[in-house]
Amino acid sequence: MGNFNDQMEQLNKIENGQGVQYILDRTCEIMGNPVLVFDMEYRLIASSACPVNDDPVWREFLEHGKLSDETIEFFKNESFIDSVANCTQFDEVTYLFSDKLKYDRIFGQLHNRDRLPVADLIMMACVHPFEKDTPELIKTVCNILSEELSQDEYYQDYGQTYQDNIIKLLIEGTIDDKGIYTGHVSNIERGLKSHIFMAVADIAQARYANTEFEYFRDLFKWMKPEYKYSIYGEYILILMSSNSAKLSMKRDLNELNKLFVKENIYVGISSCFDNLFELHRYYAEAMDALHDEKKAGRDRHITFFDMTPI
Repeated sequence: MGNFNDQMEQLNKIENGQGVQYILDRTCEIMGNPVLVFDMEYRLIASSACPVNDDPVWREFLEHGKLSDETIEFFKNESFIDSVANCTQFDEVTYLFSDKLKYDRIFGQLHNRDRLPVADLIMMACVHPFEKDTPELIKTVCNILSEELSQDEYYQDYGQTYQDNIIKLLIEGTIDDKGIYTGHVSNIERGLKSHIFMAVADIAQARYANTEFEYFRDLFKWMKPEYKYSIYGEYILILMSSNSAKLSMKRDLNELNKLFVKENIYVGISSCFDNLFELHRYYAEAMDALHDEKKAGRDRHITFFDMTPI
């Protein structure tokens, strides 16, 4: 199907601002295979026309607007979720193969302007087989769609809400089937270094204590964008990371610590870990560190659970 350079040139001529549906229709025309986009809860956003109707997954999306729990379980059993989790850590595009489905498919992920995942793309090889350059073309399509979604305030908010919801589930330890959530946890891990720390920030005594939590969360994010931030209950959570098993006040915490002192914010930080499925344990450590500092009546703005920073 088509020359790679010609297809890439045509894709790059797609202009944003005309909607996701337009982009999908043009992509289908250029690459010759149907494509659809769905959000992080497997709810259909839009799809191009499909010339066949013998794919059960495609049909379920179109008939019901989302995937059932049974189909998501099928994705897990066919290692689709593991493939997606592995690819989103590195390339963000991967093939999905199953001998239980008639057609091969390729996956890509879409982001908002904060680089938070907001949607996934699937193209199905029901008309033309995939070629060696298909992943590069799909990356281009994902970039175009990400730019389109980044112009929509809904997806800006949705990306943060999605991240908050996954972190909440991890903290509360309510994920029974880790295989279903491997891809979601991989999305949270993206960009974090090998050693992770859970920090809990208490803004109750901040200079502007009546300011909304979102203000401080976004201020933290602006100061240190490589960390992950979330609001949980009466606290702001920070997933910090480092290449070292100990945090450095100068390298890892300098900017935030200055802000904590200035704004009178108190923070407890857990010990080091590398498995987000154990986040509930390290949230408890961070809370213990925060409460111990308050009990002792000391005036440190950062307290560590079991270590001295370097």
